Amino acid sequence: MPPGTDRQGKGNGVDGRDAGKPVRLWAGMGRVLATSSTVALLALCGLLFASRIMVTKAALGAGAQPFQLGLIGNAGAGLCLLPWLLASGQGLPRGWRVGALFVALGVVSVAVPTVLSNLVVQRVGPAYAATVYALSPLLTMSFAAGFGVERMFPRRALGIGLGFVGMLTLVWQQVAAINLGQPAWVVIGLAIPACAALGNIIRSAFWPAGASALAFSCGTLFTASLTLGLLAPLFEDPRGWEWADPPMLGWTLLLVAASAVSYLMNFRLQRIGGPVVFSQLGYWGTGFGVLLSALLFGDVLTALSVLGLGLIVWGGMLARRTAP
Repeated sequence: MPPGTDRQGKGNGVDGRDAGKPVRLWAGMGRVLATSSTVALLALCGLLFASRIMVTKAALGAGAQPFQLGLIGNAGAGLCLLPWLLASGQGLPRGWRVGALFVALGVVSVAVPTVLSNLVVQRVGPAYAATVYALSPLLTMSFAAGFGVERMFPRRALGIGLGFVGMLTLVWQQVAAINLGQPAWVVIGLAIPACAALGNIIRSAFWPAGASALAFSCGTLFTASLTLGLLAPLFEDPRGWEWADPPMLGWTLLLVAASAVSYLMNFRLQRIGGPVVFSQLGYWGTGFGVLLSALLFGDVLTALSVLGLGLIVWGGMLARRTAP
């Protein structure tokens, strides 16, 4: 039946152009809701990321050591999520390919960045080790396009670029304090964001078929804790780890809970948003870290900080997964 006629062939006052409007309207609303959902989840993951960093700093101040926290945080989070996984009728992904994937992620996303971060901090300073992660979204976007995992389009590139500028705006004082006296270690430090970007691509490209974000989170957490446990004796003396001190025990338990929720939301974000959107987590985490520092510790929000936060949010909205 041609548009603009009823069953008896009479005009109904709707032409072909008007008939397509509801379809276009619903499609447009769907895109808006999907975008809002992705950006909201990115914001939640950024808040959890910042909260976990603050809990980690508090635990380090209470006497914990970095590898100790990494090991207990990952293993504890995996044990928290495992009963939920089993109660849902799921199990950990199995098979030699899945095992190889977890090992690769453990090496690329955990072992190499953790070791390099410790070495770079000693030689270049913590400011460089922290800010170098700002390159991760740029590298993720490049890798995703190069490996054919996701399309590259101008709006996405602009969004990632705005987020990068916003990140640098927030940490400008730390950037100015970077010690460039050892250029070799400055170059080696670039492997840290490269590993983070490669891990983003590997997780998206080889996500186990049928595996939920919960199942993938558990498997990755256990692999990460095993990797950190093997590396720990090379950098710390596990015999000196303290557990019974009440303040440190409290912060450690809080870190476990925060890590469990954070990892679960992170994997959900990566599944629906893709590696490029997920890679902006560091930007949003830094932004929420600035806000939490202002709320909890009385730090002053400058005009530069507000500008940086605005650029990060704007960049996140532009760099969403769906192309225009």
